[in-house]
Amino acid sequence: MLYGPSGVGKSASAHLLARELGWGVAELNASDYRGREEIEQRLMAPAASKTLFGRINLILLDEIDELASMFDKGAGSAISKLIESAKNPIIFIANDMWDQKISFLRGKTEPVRFRPLSAEEIFEVLMKASARFGLDIPKRLAEDISKKANGDARSALNDLYAVMGSDYEVGEVVGARDRKIDIFNLLDKIFFSHTMAAPLRSMVGADVDNDMLMKWIDENIPKRYVSADDMARAFGYLAEASSYYTRASREQYYTYWRYMNVLMGSGVALSKSEYPSSSKRYEFPKTIRELSATKGTRKEGIELALALQHSIHSSAKRIARNELMMVESMVKNSIKEGMEKADAKEALVKFYHIEEDEADSIIKRAGG
Repeated sequence: MLYGPSGVGKSASAHLLARELGWGVAELNASDYRGREEIEQRLMAPAASKTLFGRINLILLDEIDELASMFDKGAGSAISKLIESAKNPIIFIANDMWDQKISFLRGKTEPVRFRPLSAEEIFEVLMKASARFGLDIPKRLAEDISKKANGDARSALNDLYAVMGSDYEVGEVVGARDRKIDIFNLLDKIFFSHTMAAPLRSMVGADVDNDMLMKWIDENIPKRYVSADDMARAFGYLAEASSYYTRASREQYYTYWRYMNVLMGSGVALSKSEYPSSSKRYEFPKTIRELSATKGTRKEGIELALALQHSIHSSAKRIARNELMMVESMVKNSIKEGMEKADAKEALVKFYHIEEDEADSIIKRAGG
């Protein structure tokens, strides 16, 4: 169990360990819902076997304390079963290993504490990044960011990429990170600012996930901007920011974050030609809300996809995303053209070799 505050290298250390020892990595991270099925389907097999080329697999569950509240009823027992049956090493990563939600892991794991980094250590990280990516960081800038990062190297790198190449005074842009700055204050700074500096200053002073911030901005541009032209410009800048975010993740070249921050912060802020509306409240991102609301439907879809695998020889994920929708559409059209539901059910059972209750679920999803 690697535990400690954010941005001190827990995940990076686990991946570096695997790379140096030549291990494969089977991982569930912050973007995954960690229910019993995901744990069993994605981790049980690699935990008990080696890779195709005979290498050990490292089983990695990141930020387990943050998402433990999302566990279904069987997740805890599935993790315990994973630990008992695994023949390969398992690493759990948590900010707070004493969180009551993961108390069942305390007696089963060896704790390894990661402490906040000193300003000197963060300064060394920034200078190594400068050398690696050819950034030519001014020493004064790196020192100021290091002192105000509160031990968080990842946040320091975010701050650096946000302000590198600007003409701003260091003290003007980089403030001590305040993890209590909420998303609404940050959105106000973006939507109501008329300068490049104000949004950047707020972004580097808050601890908000980049992807989450993009979703909030995307949802609320129509709530704040009045002119259609202003909205179009703002969405254009946000789209460019998203492309840099994707490239940074794909290429592991986080210098792209400096462009992403300017585009989604200052770019969106300077898109307006009229003062924005302040009468409407901020809306929670619809994409996140829909994922939460459709969790049961998506889980049912995966179960039906697994049943259809007997006759549709593809991955369950692909079947749930594509083929299941085609089957539902065919059922819907057949019923619309006069086929009885009982006949549709019989045809599904016979052709796809599924159970009657599974056929009933498909008919129900098709609107029948």
